[in-house]
Amino acid sequence: MNQFKDKVSETLLIPLYMRAKESSRADAIIHDPIAQRIVESIEYDYSKFDTAKMSEIGCAIRCRFFDDMVTEFVRNHKNPVIVNLGCGLDARCQRTVEGISDVAFYSLDLPDTIDMRRSFISEASNESYISKSMFDTVWMDRIKSEHPFGDILLIAEGVIMYFDEATLRQFFNDLCDRFSNAEIWFDTMGTLGVKNQNRHDAIKNMEATFKWGINDGKILESWNQHLSLIGQISPGRFFRSRQTMLMRALSLFPGIFSDFIPI
Repeated sequence: MNQFKDKVSETLLIPLYMRAKESSRADAIIHDPIAQRIVESIEYDYSKFDTAKMSEIGCAIRCRFFDDMVTEFVRNHKNPVIVNLGCGLDARCQRTVEGISDVAFYSLDLPDTIDMRRSFISEASNESYISKSMFDTVWMDRIKSEHPFGDILLIAEGVIMYFDEATLRQFFNDLCDRFSNAEIWFDTMGTLGVKNQNRHDAIKNMEATFKWGINDGKILESWNQHLSLIGQISPGRFFRSRQTMLMRALSLFPGIFSDFIPI
């Protein structure tokens, strides 16, 4: 049963399923009982992802990485405001900062996805849902207005690679126009990974396609004078004992493996 009008939105089921699978392991990298409950509730042929072993461990590592970044950001800032872009059915607030009164957490996605989300995940006491495209500047203006002195962290997990460069350039420029000291952390594909996406173990089973990849995060600094690269980190550095030999090998070559990029 396909409940998604948008091809990109349907891809939220990949990390959802992988989080649920990971949570059942004794050596789980992340624990997400909410994902387990949702997977059992949504009628869908998840079996097409069962052979996607690289995506299985990759999604777990990625989820854990961004969860840890949220926790660290909150620990190191006085007025933390977290915006989870393209949140899908991800219970990041519940896993990291649920109920912490001095942390404002926003979960943003398209209206259809937020409607589905509401049927499975109730807003935490310090969480607000935003039914908007991440490219809609209305939500940006709202965050700026409601948190004029806030320390802003934006997370875009499993989202950026589905959009073309022109759209992303405008997005980053819109952010720079409104937030002078915000951080945005995202993952993206390498350029060769985009070109060979028909071999991707999970995406090859979906209608959505990767449209953008980058090998060197420094390129982003040329998009806007206010963009400054904090770093670029390969997921191949984490939980190596759980990774396949192929994953370890691919992580050594720019342009193939995905990277985490904070700016």
